[in-house]
Amino acid sequence: GDFVHRGLHGLELQLRDLDTMNQTLLKKRRKISGSSASLHRGDSDGELGSLVDDEEEDDAGEFLELRVLEAVGLVAEGGRRLRGFAELNHAALYKILKKHDKVLGSKVGLGELLPALVADTRLGEISRFESLDEELRRLSLLSSQTEGLNASAEVARLAAGLGSKSTGMGPNGARNTELVLSFFLGCSTSLFLCIGVLLALPETSPKSFSTAYFLTSMPVFRVCFSVLLSLWCMGAVARICDTVNINHMFILNVDPRCRVTPEFFFSRAALLTTIWILVFGMYVVDYKWRVVSPIWSDQGFNQRSSVHFVFYPVFLMLLTLLGMIWPSRICRTRYKASVLRAVARTASAPLHPVDFSDNIVGDILTSLAKPLQDVPAAICYLASPHPQPLKEVVRFTLKGDTCTEMTHHVVLPIIAGLPYLFRGLQCLRRYQDTRDRRHLWNCGKYCACLAVVIVSSVWYDNFQLIVVVSTVATVYAGIWDIFIDWGLGPRELLHWRSGQDCVRRLDSRTGSFPASCPKVDAPAHHDRHFPPRVYLLCCILDLVARSTWVLSLMPITIISRNVVGRVVLVSIISSVEIFRRSMWAILRIEHEQVANASGFRALLWVPSKLHVGERWPPVADKHVVHYEPVSSSAKPMCADASELF
Repeated sequence: GDFVHRGLHGLELQLRDLDTMNQTLLKKRRKISGSSASLHRGDSDGELGSLVDDEEEDDAGEFLELRVLEAVGLVAEGGRRLRGFAELNHAALYKILKKHDKVLGSKVGLGELLPALVADTRLGEISRFESLDEELRRLSLLSSQTEGLNASAEVARLAAGLGSKSTGMGPNGARNTELVLSFFLGCSTSLFLCIGVLLALPETSPKSFSTAYFLTSMPVFRVCFSVLLSLWCMGAVARICDTVNINHMFILNVDPRCRVTPEFFFSRAALLTTIWILVFGMYVVDYKWRVVSPIWSDQGFNQRSSVHFVFYPVFLMLLTLLGMIWPSRICRTRYKASVLRAVARTASAPLHPVDFSDNIVGDILTSLAKPLQDVPAAICYLASPHPQPLKEVVRFTLKGDTCTEMTHHVVLPIIAGLPYLFRGLQCLRRYQDTRDRRHLWNCGKYCACLAVVIVSSVWYDNFQLIVVVSTVATVYAGIWDIFIDWGLGPRELLHWRSGQDCVRRLDSRTGSFPASCPKVDAPAHHDRHFPPRVYLLCCILDLVARSTWVLSLMPITIISRNVVGRVVLVSIISSVEIFRRSMWAILRIEHEQVANASGFRALLWVPSKLHVGERWPPVADKHVVHYEPVSSSAKPMCADASELF
């Protein structure tokens, strides 16, 4: 009964917040309507600019309205589950006391104990849930998305295009998904090891075997591998955010009607991974052991060269593109187009205000500098003569690809530097809009990274200068990641709690906590979602990965002259940077949610997420100390009890 009471109290607190949000949105709609009416009356020529701004706010407010409506639906689902929990306990209490009377041959259980216990626990008071349902119905019909509708909160949610009441698969479905995913990753790892064994085995006709000729197609394979690795990492970021209750969809301002889940990314990534392993494995076997007879070898580098070797990377490239653009009922075309629009907004940063999703997209582009540099190299390989003549093989041996000097000295530095230029311009626009000097310091970080590109491209023979500039950029970016983007300090990194965490209940009569729980200094930092050891490990990994990240901005010929070493090194540093950026994104989104660190949101409100797949009754997060009131008159100090649902 105490659990049900606290749950209802938490749901009522959330409804109060949602009601406030609805009233704010209603005032904003009235303001926009008033501006529009003033413009039509011709009250002022200056109203046009105000109307444009209001229309932009209205477009942004539509997603917020949908988020509020979705939150109302989640509260309704929590209320239904809580009611089911109360009814289940009511029925269990009846059956236990009935068995008690049957065994003892008395009527005390059902006649005296049951009414007293039901009255004491208030398990039979259905009116509380009916009042909650009525309030949910009222709130769901206040939205402009449900204008003219007179139905329940669930019907209003469906009418707004927000899908069914839950997207969870339940504990069994989630467990099966984890098993399938683990099995696939294990098989893929084994197959990658098999490819490594194939590469190490001796080839037929060693005299005609050319390592350089074999590796000329690697830029195409690396581009495809970067795509599938990015999909794996996107799915991992979404899965971790869902697991630790980080509402990344809300923070990134994704359309609330979007139902793209981590499973979508995992399924596409698994398909492309299977294709990549199959095609690359066939390419290795075919070239090393001459499975298919050479075609037009007299026009190529030597007698082993053949025109058909280009078909493997071409086939893989086409299948990868097809896998990316293939229509899906989950990830619809408008969602894919929104990603392209986000990239376009990032590229035109000074011309419009910057939101958090633009910020994230810009930072992701900086991490894709080396994979993006593989795109011209892949185009050069595909556009070159096939089979590869001696001139192309020699160029690959010297430069690491088959591109011209123009591409190396102009195109590749531009590709490496543009993302940092975009982010620097975003920072300047943020400074213009907010007058916060922190954005100027952030712009300085990207200028330091841009300096690495310029110095390594223009003064590529000055090794000492490259080392100095790279060190400054690495230290600058690493410090910014930890202390600004992640908001970490000594408390988060060094505060280790002894013993097991527990749910601490504030006693409203004494104003103190029970001695059975570990002492916590203050509740201000309890909204972080990971334990200190995770933050400390991420800081170490970020600094180490930053060291390889700087290498991705330099021409690879500065680092290594060995053709095999160059291919391996580029593949490693590109993959490490994608992993590092994924780790960075999780902690960056988490910090933005708990602190509104960059001030992108006018309100700190973030809708809670409903974890349908969790066991019932739920248990407290082992990494977070929750503060819950014992008495109904006690005001919660932190997250309300509805987060348990």
